[in-house]
Amino acid sequence: MIQKIELLEGLEACENATDFLLVSNKLINLKLKALLPNVFVQDKLVMEYAVEPLLKEDGPLVTTDVMSKLILAMGKISLGTYADIGLYHQVLEYAESQSDKVSFGHDMVYDFITNQAILSTQQDSFYIESINQLKFSSFEIFSQMRYESLIKTVLKLSCEMLLEKIEEEITK
Repeated sequence: MIQKIELLEGLEACENATDFLLVSNKLINLKLKALLPNVFVQDKLVMEYAVEPLLKEDGPLVTTDVMSKLILAMGKISLGTYADIGLYHQVLEYAESQSDKVSFGHDMVYDFITNQAILSTQQDSFYIESINQLKFSSFEIFSQMRYESLIKTVLKLSCEMLLEKIEEEITK
């Protein structure tokens, strides 16, 4: 729990999108790892002898990709939630492949936000609308600072919303 709190605080401290994606992917992995035992038979022996070995650091279920696929296959998360988890991982891989750290103002970050299922619902689409208004405004320097600040805020919200959605779907 302390690690999760530190990581959530770490999201706010991130100065670029690359660092943000590293922290957010760690948070998603921790959430999946914490909730994964809920999808299995809740028997003490099954948990001890079958589930716990799978979740050990050298076990087959330590990667976000494998955990999310298993949870999707068991019908515990929606396809949209699964896609968002995968999108976070793909964008992190892209950011890590760049020679410089990716800024919050980078077009890839904009594309990442606009492609998230969690932000494309009717009630949450105003985040994207707000970003579009700043992205295409005419006050260059002032708008760029505000734009990057808004991007960071929306990224933080989308990560928190995704974590909540994962928990909601798995524990229902």
